[in-house]
Amino acid sequence: MKAFLIDREDIKQSMQVIINVTKEVKSGRNYLIFAEGTRSKNGNHPQEFKGGSFKAAMKAKCPIVPVALIDSYKAFDTGSAKMLDVQIHFLKPMEYEEYKDMKSTEIAAEVKKEELRKQSGKMPGISKEFC
Repeated sequence: MKAFLIDREDIKQSMQVIINVTKEVKSGRNYLIFAEGTRSKNGNHPQEFKGGSFKAAMKAKCPIVPVALIDSYKAFDTGSAKMLDVQIHFLKPMEYEEYKDMKSTEIAAEVKKEELRKQSGKMPGISKEFC
């Protein structure tokens, strides 16, 4: 497993991470990027998705596959080491042709909207009011 950390205070470092991830995606490596940029303390209610999260995908011209993690926050917020159920939902990929003319912030909003739309009536713990 490989991970990159982005220092939000250091634009140069952030850009270098995007360049490195783009190169690796173009060569066939997949990345899981948490579009919120941090862990949410608000349960299954996602925060704003950061546009920069989608920059490497845009530059690599690759599909974006939204993934919804349901109840994953419980592993960190309960203070317990006992087993729990977490749901992982892979949603319909957004192909490059669908987002090529969009800004990264528009992609972020669209991906979040699609995740919330798909989740709202199908997954326990998700409510419609945060759409």
